[in-house]
Amino acid sequence: MNKKIFVVAVLVLAVFAIWFFSRKPDAPGNTVVSDNQGQESQSQQPTSGPVSINGTVVDQATADKRPIAVVVENHPDARPQSGLADADLVYETLAEGGITRFLAVYQANEAKNIGPVRSARTYFNELADELGALYAHVGGNSDALAYLKQGQYKNLNDLDQFFDDGTYFSRIKSRSAPHNVYTSTERLWKFFAARHLSDKASFSSLQYKDDDAGMDGAQAATDISIDFSLPQFMVNYQYDAENNTYLRFMAGKAHNDPDTGKQITAKTIVVQMVQTFPVQSDTPLAIGMTLVGSGKAYVFQDGKAVTGTWKKEAGDRTRFYNADGQEIKFDRGTMWVEIVPEDRPVTWK
Repeated sequence: MNKKIFVVAVLVLAVFAIWFFSRKPDAPGNTVVSDNQGQESQSQQPTSGPVSINGTVVDQATADKRPIAVVVENHPDARPQSGLADADLVYETLAEGGITRFLAVYQANEAKNIGPVRSARTYFNELADELGALYAHVGGNSDALAYLKQGQYKNLNDLDQFFDDGTYFSRIKSRSAPHNVYTSTERLWKFFAARHLSDKASFSSLQYKDDDAGMDGAQAATDISIDFSLPQFMVNYQYDAENNTYLRFMAGKAHNDPDTGKQITAKTIVVQMVQTFPVQSDTPLAIGMTLVGSGKAYVFQDGKAVTGTWKKEAGDRTRFYNADGQEIKFDRGTMWVEIVPEDRPVTWK
């Protein structure tokens, strides 16, 4: 080899080596990081594009996907529940006798286990209908089942485990009835094709913002308490500033997912204060809730709180407004909506 060519080649290799070993790794903002729940890291989410039911930026196919709403129980014998940590959106309400219950909603996220699945209530019917969801449950109060049978809800599709042959639900052996019915998103999404139903989303979107973009009239809120009824159903959230999320506690203990061992978190917590009233049903102490109209609301995100109002017109999605009447924009990510009787205390500091 010509001596001059050899020297040039050596110099080129040396320059390349210096560049390669001294280069900086890709910026975190350009990398999608996943946690153990398969969700994109909250601090590195894209901020534009199609969004899911909780404002997370997703591909168009996911944004167009019809949600699934599953009734999950919260009796102490049902804890810890599976699938709540994977939900995009969770509603928590009273059921009867002071016991609370959840409606877990999935669109962008998958859940391998969801349960224990329990029975329908009229207000869960309404929420599932508001989202145009597949509504999965195990039987229900007589009034809730009657309204479903009468076709009162035009936007949901009903899936009752009592009429399932084992395709969509299973009863596990490690728990006793009635706390042993489980399902998964994979199984439930097959329902649409099996029944030749539309799998296209039809709900209207809320408004969303970037983390810590500010909320007018906000107060500090790093420790939130929601007193639904009895100490066994006391809810607390503590703000995790590093991840800009709230850690969830139930009855004074961390509310953990049994499959991952991780504590359940919420990006945004909405407290919707509502009127409750007794109803005629085959379940003792059954209640109804007024979900159409308006009332007081509290929104917690970015370690702050805003007091405002909720409003819902028949056939529309519930929306939330600040004291100036402006619709509140929510952080993108897991949302918990706590639907609380208007005479129960909600405090924060």
